Amino acid sequence: MGKRILLLGPLAFLLTQSKLAWACSSCGSGGADPVILNPSEQRKFYLGLNHQNSFQDIDLRGQVRASYGPQTKTQMEVAWAERLRPQLFGSIVLGYAYNRRAPDTASGLGDGTINLRYTVWQPSMLEPWLPQLQFMVSHRFGLGRSVYESKREHYLDVFGAGFDETSLGFDSWWGMNALVGGVSFIYSQPWEENTEAGAIRVGAAQKLIVSVGAMPWPECKLLTGMVREQRLATRLDGEAQAESDRLAGDAFFSAETLIPEGDNVRLIVSRKAALGRLKNTSRAWSYTLAWMRTL
Repeated sequence: MGKRILLLGPLAFLLTQSKLAWACSSCGSGGADPVILNPSEQRKFYLGLNHQNSFQDIDLRGQVRASYGPQTKTQMEVAWAERLRPQLFGSIVLGYAYNRRAPDTASGLGDGTINLRYTVWQPSMLEPWLPQLQFMVSHRFGLGRSVYESKREHYLDVFGAGFDETSLGFDSWWGMNALVGGVSFIYSQPWEENTEAGAIRVGAAQKLIVSVGAMPWPECKLLTGMVREQRLATRLDGEAQAESDRLAGDAFFSAETLIPEGDNVRLIVSRKAALGRLKNTSRAWSYTLAWMRTL
């Protein structure tokens, strides 16, 4: 863990040399950071509750197979965002998860992440068709119990991915017109983990997030969109495991409002694994309700 933090240090230092941050497009809408800072905000607290149910497992051929995991998953996330420079802000996210498969339940600590966002370009009223552009970097720490450590039937005690992962990406956002929307792309590289089965390295992932929507009034933003993620094959002791790659496509809708001033409320409804060709993934309904307080 200490070695990984040291390796991330130089990257974090370079990103802190900066100057003016603005809101991003797909945060909290299906795959990016759950909490962000808007133009005049210095820091923000986030509390979110996510519930997933109606799971269906999708095999390597894209067919539904018998479910073997929890019937429902509930996770609470707590996050803090802080402006570090005018163009840069960071956030820390921690989670606690609760799994249920009747009549049994289990709960435990989820994974944690640190995130940084740097604004490269910001639009103006004179150039409304130019997007805001941000670069993103994040690191997820594999704090939660994983499938490699599971002791319970149906993986009831699994709350994390089981590996650390570093991600880089960009977030573009068109928000100066009646129709708003954004495109985000994230590349994620997992770290190798030593387990009882051997040295496991999960494949690198590419995630595309596309959103479109409107602001029917200044204090309300409505978005719908999709998340497309592809992950390469897992390697065990350096050898690729056949047919272990993953392909998933999600659809989502989000509504966010500022009521009262200084308090954001966000609702996200997502259908996991709902779009396109699927492989080695899980289909489910996901509901997230979040409250944020600007400080």
